Amino acid sequence: MEELFRQAYEAAEKGDLKEAERLYRECLRLYHSPEVLNNLGNVYRRMEQIAKAIECYQKAVELDRNYTPAYVNLASTLLNLERYDNAKLLLLRAMELGVEDERITAMLIVCYLALEEEMQALDLYILKRNDEKLLTELVEYGVLEKLENLRRIWRKT
Repeated sequence: MEELFRQAYEAAEKGDLKEAERLYRECLRLYHSPEVLNNLGNVYRRMEQIAKAIECYQKAVELDRNYTPAYVNLASTLLNLERYDNAKLLLLRAMELGVEDERITAMLIVCYLALEEEMQALDLYILKRNDEKLLTELVEYGVLEKLENLRRIWRKT
């Protein structure tokens, strides 16, 4: 199983997505794990088979409610599809389950801003703004300046 997984990972890294898909599917025949499902989802996403990717990420989350990579990948996929409501619910659920990850916090802030829920975005930002990794994520999403402007307007600390 480990060797098969390694081969699948290497095929994906080389860009041989069809072979990676085949090998990950073979892994799933032997053992269902969130890691295999998540990685297969990543392969489907790179192949632009978004529905299959979403299905894999959802199955990974169902297998292990604390498997952060699947939450991140599923939410990121939904964000790219501009399905902010769905992504927001998923991210809130991940946080309820105690999943701590700056990428999840950043994506939730992005969802709030896209849904024009600026106060929620601002409150979450202020609560976590000392986290350097979060700030990096917010810069990558291009929303840090907007959050700082909102903070100045609302005079929040």
